[in-house]
Amino acid sequence: MRLLTAEEMRLADRTAIEEFGIPGMVLMENAGQAVVREIENMLGDLSGKKVAIFCGGGNNGGDGLVAARHLHNRGCEVRLYFLTDPDIFRGDALTNYTILNNIGVSGLQLTEGSRLNVARMALWSSDIAIDAIFGTGLREEVRDISLAVINMLNESNTPIVSCDIPSGLSSTTGKPLGVAVKATATVTFGYCKLGLVLPAAAPYIGRLVVANISLPEQVEANIKVRRELIDEAFVSRWLNARDKESNKGDFGHVCMLAGSPLMPGAAILAACGVMKSGAGKLSAALPSTIRSSFIAQMPEAMLINTTDDENGTVGINSVKTMLSHPADSWLIGPGLGREDTTMNMVREFLPNIDKPTVLDADALFAVCGYLRLLKRAKAPLVITPHPGEMANLLGVSVEDVQSNRVAVAEGFARQTNVTVVLKGAGTIVATPEGRIFINSTGNPGMATGGSGDVLGGMIATFLAQGMVPAVAAACAVWLHGRAGDIAIEICGEAGLLAGDIANAIPAALKSIDR
Repeated sequence: MRLLTAEEMRLADRTAIEEFGIPGMVLMENAGQAVVREIENMLGDLSGKKVAIFCGGGNNGGDGLVAARHLHNRGCEVRLYFLTDPDIFRGDALTNYTILNNIGVSGLQLTEGSRLNVARMALWSSDIAIDAIFGTGLREEVRDISLAVINMLNESNTPIVSCDIPSGLSSTTGKPLGVAVKATATVTFGYCKLGLVLPAAAPYIGRLVVANISLPEQVEANIKVRRELIDEAFVSRWLNARDKESNKGDFGHVCMLAGSPLMPGAAILAACGVMKSGAGKLSAALPSTIRSSFIAQMPEAMLINTTDDENGTVGINSVKTMLSHPADSWLIGPGLGREDTTMNMVREFLPNIDKPTVLDADALFAVCGYLRLLKRAKAPLVITPHPGEMANLLGVSVEDVQSNRVAVAEGFARQTNVTVVLKGAGTIVATPEGRIFINSTGNPGMATGGSGDVLGGMIATFLAQGMVPAVAAACAVWLHGRAGDIAIEICGEAGLLAGDIANAIPAALKSIDR
């Protein structure tokens, strides 16, 4: 599913109108009818139903006017309220306002005081309300009568359907501009807007419907949208059923450098992520002190013959051995520790790897201040920072990262020529070419130690199987979240462990329609 900004959506509308000759009235008509269809889905037979419609003065208000006409024709009692003087309507919205007047449907312009109280009482007795106040172009904080009306809508128990986007919500960040409508359902038109799928928007969206308003398929190609929601349809395009004559060599050999005496579990969890997601073979470079416990938990794995340094971690003199080991991809970092000798070993190893590589956890700490190592890599790199690690890489605060996750991930990917997996709610995958993928799976229970180790192993598996970094990362992120969603049904949020996520990966894979 493509994700557009407000500017890109305006370009899409303009392209449809100017290059393909589709009148704006047709687009507005289709948008309003899509809202009516959703209301019909919610209420069933519309005859006799009471509908309160709140319209702003722009095209979003025009969408509400179209819905008002069709609802009136379906036998609804339409209660129409304007947040501005209807005389400011122009173009297609004005035409629809004139049509309503001609068929005898009038509305009330709201002001503070008694008129607002009239609308409040009507809202309480309505079966449903339509929010057509602001569209995607809102930039300033909500104020005055709009603020009062949005608060009134949110305080009511009446179901609300928002036209295109809940009024007051930023279409770019998904955050409320002071206040936003908390919709029961949002019917967005043509294409999904970026802000609607970001975590901050979740309390406001309700059920999300992307309505076809007859935009030609060529419009998408013309505006060159480079953002996409990772959903089951996306993943199913890339995960193929296995050939009956397959062997383990067909499914990738992952090598990993992980674990330390104090964090042996990270290596085990990463290995589970590798093998449970379908790798043919796994070889692990581990400190000698944790090899026995590792093999006890992961007997399917092989060991790389490394030697320890004075701290009991894999030593720098093992770099040559690791580089000579056959591999289709590498995973570096889970549980390595941050001893100076370990960090130096990673910095020596990384520039010489010629296979696609995932850098996770402590490997990201090793490259802080050494970002040139990322740019000089011989093979594609995928990094998997959580917000704290991303902040550390950039030398900024976590708040700076979280305030605009998409822009941060996109900028870092371009700057360093790596694929970025910025973990968290709505994990973001960003590529050096400027493509953005946003995940749609997962739950708060996955915020648990070791979850990222499992994900790193999954990405490494898909890299080893020949997927390009962006696709490998996007598929792994979605399946990781799906596994968490499956596991939570058994474990609940509070009790969910990283091992539960790993154990649910096969079920997540099986659930994909290939």
